[in-house]
Amino acid sequence: MNKIKYIILSIALISMISCDKHDSLDNNVITGPMAPQVYWEVSSSTVKAGSNVPFVCQYYITGDGVIDHLEVWYNIVKKEDKMVNCPWLSTFSYSITTSTESVERMDQCISTYAHDEGTWNDSIRAYTFAAEFPTSNTLTSVSWSTPDTYDDNKVITYFGEGFKKHFKDSLYSMMKYEDFEKMLTGLGLVENFKIYADSVFDENSNSYEYMFKNEEVPAEVKTIFDGITFEQLIFNSGKNNYEIEFSRSYYINSNLHCVTTKNIHGTAIEKTIDLN
Repeated sequence: MNKIKYIILSIALISMISCDKHDSLDNNVITGPMAPQVYWEVSSSTVKAGSNVPFVCQYYITGDGVIDHLEVWYNIVKKEDKMVNCPWLSTFSYSITTSTESVERMDQCISTYAHDEGTWNDSIRAYTFAAEFPTSNTLTSVSWSTPDTYDDNKVITYFGEGFKKHFKDSLYSMMKYEDFEKMLTGLGLVENFKIYADSVFDENSNSYEYMFKNEEVPAEVKTIFDGITFEQLIFNSGKNNYEIEFSRSYYINSNLHCVTTKNIHGTAIEKTIDLN
């Protein structure tokens, strides 16, 4: 008999615990004002910097919220790609390439539009709206790629004041005999480069191999190299251009907000727009 009572008591206790858990879930449900629902489409994913971007949208709200107005927000992201190459090498390839993205302006409201009750569409059960928002003409793309004329001002502006020295110093630290020979003879700075080298006959190839004495760059060679300009280092004599590239472009991450009289924001799907 006691055993039966114990079983009944256990079942009752489990039921009470289950009810407590269920009630706890109900007590933790978070409720609040409903945000508007928004859908929009922009006219193009690429536009000219400074032009307006047309868009169309649909929006509505459920519950007792009241729509007040719409807003377009966006941030601005800058992209830069840089490349510099030295074509005067034999034993390795040397180029510096970078690609960066940075937020130039944080997300902010660009345009505001009044809500019009007269735009309600019964067939889709939503308000409809068409408008446009502006972009800045200061965000025009820039491109400077393998030019046939050298522009030192652009190099400094696009790559920085100390870039030329960094490029040359880093290049020098990696060059070997064959690289100096190709560069200095190719640029017409030395006629017979072998006067700076030791030679060893290689029976396997049946030819002489040349290298610097003690594998150290002779002072005369270093002096000649020091006199080479950055312009000369990146000049491609075969293509008659300079192996340097720079591009800058911008894009915006835009969104449409539908705002209630209580400042509750409903947002659409973000649209990324490239500026050119």
